[in-house]
Amino acid sequence: MRRSLLALLAAPALLLGACDDGAEVVEPTEQAPATADANGADDAAQTTSPAGSSDDGAAADDSAVTSLAPDEVEGGEDGQAAADRAKEFLLALVDADPAACTLMLSFTDTTQPMAQVPEDLELCQQQLPETMSAAVEAQGLGEEGRDILGAMQISGAEVNAEGDTAVIDEDNYSELFAESMGDSTMTLVKIDGEWFVDVERFLETP
Repeated sequence: MRRSLLALLAAPALLLGACDDGAEVVEPTEQAPATADANGADDAAQTTSPAGSSDDGAAADDSAVTSLAPDEVEGGEDGQAAADRAKEFLLALVDADPAACTLMLSFTDTTQPMAQVPEDLELCQQQLPETMSAAVEAQGLGEEGRDILGAMQISGAEVNAEGDTAVIDEDNYSELFAESMGDSTMTLVKIDGEWFVDVERFLETP
């Protein structure tokens, strides 16, 4: 399940490359889903619930990792705001929701949010649903994968000295996702007080 979800999250690279080149989107190559025992029970078993929390499966285990106060996470309030935006973006991707496009920087002008570049926004909103729906189907996911991703916690992010760039890495993910994300990072840029995913550096490996 972890490998399947990571492959799913990598699918936007196909979309972004196609949009950038002005070419037709190529749907993801169908792959066999990663093996999971009893609907992902192995993942749940590998996640340790904090003392006093219930153990009701993968989603319950991961959601039990409650968010810390903003001053207790990496990057403080800004770091947690970036983390919350990153999770919002990932959920929108899995839902094949065109709204994900408004959470990104522009394809053609990475100094602006995509919503401020109408041509990019229109192209993204047209192509993202088809691309992501195909990716979800190819990976054999569905409600289970969405539920697991929804239960993922992201705590803070490394914010630079200027306060305008945040990087999320494995240290910021709850246990259920830290292993699957590996060395991959997510970079967000703050513009006019809001965080946007830098699509050029999405799931970048240092």
